[in-house]
Amino acid sequence: MKKILYILCFILTGSSAFLVSCDKPEELTPKVDNTSEDYLLPTGNILNAQDREEVQALWDEYNNAINQ
Repeated sequence: MKKILYILCFILTGSSAFLVSCDKPEELTPKVDNTSEDYLLPTGNILNAQDREEVQALWDEYNNAINQ
């Protein structure tokens, strides 16, 4: 008898949760087409000779460290 009561409680709980979970078929916000097709590419900075030497020194230090 307890087994039937547990099964009945489970069925009632599951069905009530299923029935009250959605009250309207469209609960999402309306879709708005406000996307942009224009992309702005970032502008890069041109390095001067001193900056290029510093970057090259860092690359050389890195390459020497991983090749050992």
